Order: sequence, then structure tokens, then C-alpha cells
Amino acid sequence: MNKIRIGYSEMTAVLVILIGMKAFIGYPRMITEHGATAGWLLPIASGALALGLWLIIARLLERFPGKPLTAITELLLGPGLGIAVNLIMFCYFLVTTGLLLRIFSELVILSLLPETPLSAIAVFYLFGAWYALYYGVEALARSSYIALVYIGIGLVTSLAALFPYYDFRMLFPVMGFGFGSFLKSSVFEISSFGEVIALAYLVSYFSSSDRAKIKKIGVWSMGVVILLFTSMVTVYLMVLPYPTSTETFVPIYQLYRSIFLGHYVQRVEAVFVIFAAFTAIMRIAIGLFVTLQILKDTLKIPYYRPLLGLFSLLLFTIAFTPQNIVETVKLESLFSMYYGGAITFGLPLLLCAIAFLGGKGEKAK
Repeated sequence: MNKIRIGYSEMTAVLVILIGMKAFIGYPRMITEHGATAGWLLPIASGALALGLWLIIARLLERFPGKPLTAITELLLGPGLGIAVNLIMFCYFLVTTGLLLRIFSELVILSLLPETPLSAIAVFYLFGAWYALYYGVEALARSSYIALVYIGIGLVTSLAALFPYYDFRMLFPVMGFGFGSFLKSSVFEISSFGEVIALAYLVSYFSSSDRAKIKKIGVWSMGVVILLFTSMVTVYLMVLPYPTSTETFVPIYQLYRSIFLGHYVQRVEAVFVIFAAFTAIMRIAIGLFVTLQILKDTLKIPYYRPLLGLFSLLLFTIAFTPQNIVETVKLESLFSMYYGGAITFGLPLLLCAIAFLGGKGEKAK
């Protein structure tokens, strides 16, 4: 049994950063591409669907108390197929974290340091993530909890500063391309919340009393992310209306550039870059930790720290595999926004069907 414990609030903060980091990069732009003027409603609809799927997966965890999803997968599918499914999830988190490393590095190049080598910025992010994980998951979780407060204050302040540019008429027509298109996009967009499944792999880091709260942690974290996504996309559409909203590479950076607080307070977007850089380090560290945790449990390795250097190098390699930033964004969108839900929600739901129909688990006895 792992002696390290993570509290209820800390784990909620970890999940909010893990899922909600998309708001700092291309999520508002991609969501408006799919929903047009109905983009501000898509996070609510897709979030509600994802929340329902999480409640089903949480029931599976309740049937196998104290066991992470890696162990449940092997119990239900057997050692061979179970390990294969766990490695699929491992590859998902590894690849998405590597692609985000490239996007975060490109963001700094575009917004702040155009002459700096891209590889140097990527190494800076990786060193920050490695340093955080080297001191342990407890330090990472507590840092996420503290950082989330300041990130929230910064976001609320910046969105409020954009109030003079709000045009509520830009949110109409409400259904965008039509109800059919809206419903189809809502189903696809559940992939945006897929990282909540990481909670099922971190069960061993909860105390016995907190394990009963795993369902609530998922619900609360997804609720916060739904509110975050909805607020960001709504303001984005009111300030940069459709179809202009589909043409910016870094939507939130473009929003921050629109803020004007007088001739003596300019270049507010520089503050955004600081927030985004710090949050990006946290996101990469959390993604790397979940990746190593899945591998550790699958291969029955006692510690993950000896793997940090190797997998940091592997993340760097994955980040620079795409030829350019356009290809990177397309790949990241395919994994995290379009078809990633087939892995993050589809595989656990398959396990749920096997467990429920087969009457397996403690509640069936």
C-alpha cells in the first residue's frame, strides 16, 4: 500500500488543471469551429454527458474498493489483455502530454520570446516538470491547490476587464449551425473532459476515508471545468465574434491583447504568459505523473522516480516529432478533442459492462 496520501481538495485542483488547461490554448477556437455561435453552450452539453459517463465509471470503482483502474482491468480482462488495455491508456497520456509540451513552447515563441530556440523553451518546461515530480506527488498536489487560487483570481480579473468589449448579440443564433449539428458536436466534445479518468488510476493515493469521495472529486472538478470552459468561450465569442473567433491560434492571448486599462497600463498579455507558463509546467508534470503511475502499476514497479529522466527525454522526442505547429495542433485536437473519448471513456465503460453483466466485484456478492 502506498504511504503517500493526497487530500480531497488537492486532488480536485490536480484534476482541474489537468482537464482545464485546454482553456489556455486552442479550446475556445476549436469549440467555436464546431458550434459557431452555439459554442458557449457546447461545454455545458458535452460536460453533462461526460459527467454522466463518469458516474457510471465511479460505480465500477465502488465495486472494487481500494483498487486502481489498472488492477481492475487485469482482474476483468485477464493479465494479457488487461496489460494491453492499460498500455493503450499509458500511450494516450504520454502522447497528449508530449504534444502539449510542443504547443506550450510554441506559445511562448509566438507571444513573448520570438528569437529563443524552441528546444530551449521545451527543456525549461521539462526541467520544471521533472523538478516538481522529483519532490513527490504530495508537493505537486499542494502546489496545484495553491496555484489554482491565483489562476482563478487572474482569470476572473482579466475576463472582467474585457467587459467594455462584450456584445451579447454575438451569442445568437443560439443553436449555431442547427440542433442536429449541436447534438453531434456535444457527443464528440466529451473527449475534452476525458482526463478525468486519471482519477481512477490514482486510487492508491487516497486514505481509506477519502476513497468514498472519489466520485465527488470527479463531479466537483468537472463542474469547475465546465464553468471555466463556458465562461472562456462565452467571453471569447462576445469579444471576437464568429467567424473571426476561428482564426486565432492562441485565443486567450488574443483576448488579453484586447484589454486596455489606460495609457499607463499596457501589454497586459505579458501577465498572461507568466500565468500560462506556470500552469503549463504544472500540467506537464501532472500528465507525466499519471503516465508513470499507469506504467508503474501495470509493470508492478515499486517507484517511478528512476523513470523520470527517461520519460522526460521521451516527451521531448514526441513533442518534436510533428514537422510544424499546425500538424501538432491537429494531432492534439484528434487526441484530446475529437476521438480521445473512445479511449478515456470507451475502455472504462467496456469494463463497466463486463463487471455489471458478469456480476463481478464486491457489491455483487
